[in-house]
Amino acid sequence: MTTRRKRVIAGIAAVVVLGGIVAYNVKARRGGQVAVQSQKAGRRDLVSVVSASGEIKPKRYVNISANVSGRIEQLLVKEGETVKKGQVLARIDSTRIAAGERQSAAALEGAKADLARAEADVDVSRLAFERQKRMHAEKLISDQAFDQSEAELKMKAAAVEAQKRRINQQEALLASNRDDLEKTTIVSTMDGVVTNLQKEEGETVIGAQSFSPTVIMTVADLSVMEVEVMVDETDIRNIRIGQPAEVRVDALEGVKIKGDVTEIGSSAIPRGLTTQQAASTNTANQAKDFKVEVTLKDPPPTLRPGLNATTDITTARKEKVLAVPIQAVVVREISKQGKVMDPAAVQASESDPTAPPEKGQEKEGVFVVEGGKAAFRPVKTGIIGETEIEIGEGLKEGEEVVIGSYKTLRTLKDQAKVRAEAPKARS
Repeated sequence: MTTRRKRVIAGIAAVVVLGGIVAYNVKARRGGQVAVQSQKAGRRDLVSVVSASGEIKPKRYVNISANVSGRIEQLLVKEGETVKKGQVLARIDSTRIAAGERQSAAALEGAKADLARAEADVDVSRLAFERQKRMHAEKLISDQAFDQSEAELKMKAAAVEAQKRRINQQEALLASNRDDLEKTTIVSTMDGVVTNLQKEEGETVIGAQSFSPTVIMTVADLSVMEVEVMVDETDIRNIRIGQPAEVRVDALEGVKIKGDVTEIGSSAIPRGLTTQQAASTNTANQAKDFKVEVTLKDPPPTLRPGLNATTDITTARKEKVLAVPIQAVVVREISKQGKVMDPAAVQASESDPTAPPEKGQEKEGVFVVEGGKAAFRPVKTGIIGETEIEIGEGLKEGEEVVIGSYKTLRTLKDQAKVRAEAPKARS
């Protein structure tokens, strides 16, 4: 073997050995590092939105109910028909009520005739009493006859007062019967459109004297529409009167309607329960919603009450604020000594009843990459956008922040050695 060949082989062997040493050192260094995904904190325009689902409703509507019980004799409108205030909508059979009205009118006239006779009797008794009084003064009649004449006058006068009270009763009864007779004619209390016709001609209805009168139809003003949505209790604190909203109606594909929040419910409604069910059920641990009404601007003519809709309410909007991805913000416990506690150790102590309890103060923060290490930095957050969250304090623009993976962030320790890797592409 020539000397030159020996030198080449020796050189190759040296390169292989050196490469092995370098690879070993790199592997050794990487063995103590945590692979993370990172991103520099930058300024963004953020829009915070609360989404909720609900139903389209007219802003003003009235349920037309029966005021008296009976059979619908005439139904004078159809569903979808435009009506005016005071227009006759239906008539209920008035045969029985009209008969009662005539009877009470006749009874009133009889009572008035009886009053006239009673008053005439009083006049006769008063004249007789005056004569008896003069005769008594002249000692022409006895005291007993005079007292009897006076008592008779008082009795006749009392009969007149009693008859007047009976007339008052008869007048009240007649007024009640006439009111019932008028109520057999059902009129609209507002201008609008008949949006729901629940009864047909010939059906029997229950009047307002009961606890649940029959609703015959609904008249609504379709010129002003709203959507009533149920907002989760965790989001209601961000909702304010006047906030802008965008409404998407399932039945009107591609149509977006602008609106404003005009009403916010003050009472929580247990999810999935009616008001009556909630009153008799323990709902302490049940999720709750609040009713929010959004009045629509320029609703399209094709919009109809009862359609399902989704509403996006803009609760906050900020421009050029420092922001990071939402998943970058994590919670860590800070010990009394000011050290960031290892989340794995905290979890282990919570599951071990024999371990001494050590509870730190929970703080929100991000992991900032500094010198190849991830340092936990407490921050103050602001509004939340679609994918990013505002950082008000604790972070500077341009600092590199750990944004993933979720599994890594969940267990990442303060001051852990890290190496950046490209985010995995979603399949």
